Amino acid sequence: MRSYSVPALEKALDILELLARTPAPLTLSELAGALRRSTGEIFRVLRTLEDRGYLARDAGDGYAATNRMFEHGLRRPSAAALLEVAYPQMRQLAVAIDQSCHVSVPSGGRMVTVARVEGPSEASFTVPIGFSMPIDQSASGRTCLAWFPEAERQRLLAALPARRRAALSRRLAAIRRRGYEVAPSPRVAGITDLSVPLFGPGPVPAACLAVPAAARRGRRIPLDRLVDELRAAAARIDLSLTRAPPAPER
Repeated sequence: MRSYSVPALEKALDILELLARTPAPLTLSELAGALRRSTGEIFRVLRTLEDRGYLARDAGDGYAATNRMFEHGLRRPSAAALLEVAYPQMRQLAVAIDQSCHVSVPSGGRMVTVARVEGPSEASFTVPIGFSMPIDQSASGRTCLAWFPEAERQRLLAALPARRRAALSRRLAAIRRRGYEVAPSPRVAGITDLSVPLFGPGPVPAACLAVPAAARRGRRIPLDRLVDELRAAAARIDLSLTRAPPAPER
């Protein structure tokens, strides 16, 4: 039994979490059914979330989550400082390798893309801001996990079967030895995911810088050069983060 439960807050969080993972808007009755609550229980909560800008309604009275929470996350001083420093280096990297790049941060058991720069070539592959994947299934997630403290790593991976955890532990050790992750994209053919940690002033990665390298005919940059350019960009970001003053509190 949980102590200090706040029913209205729990309803609001249940609604936001459900809509965040639902591709299409849901009506009041659909939300009530999915959450196993009555329409009367959640009606005022929905209206409050809508009035505060966390939900939006379409013409069919379906509710969808807005980007309000995501925007608040980006305004955090640590996130603001990271993006301010990272964007110039990301633009330089994209031009140097003729590929897109992006920055992802850990959020619970997932990695979330918070910044991207498109490559100058029309053939580059881009990852949308806000895109997320389970932390163990993304190159950036595994890169972060490789440097996380053991207790935190085990907590995040507790739901995985023991055999899969063991295989992943060996993979994370290899990532840490070489300093980066490289793997075929699990979702898109012809894409090789490269990822390096962004440490800033601390020993644990605050984020990861990644390149979804698209296979091309004609001009092709060797993989080892892509890795070198990616690691050099990450080193410049880390250096700038250690020197930059913290962003002001809001």
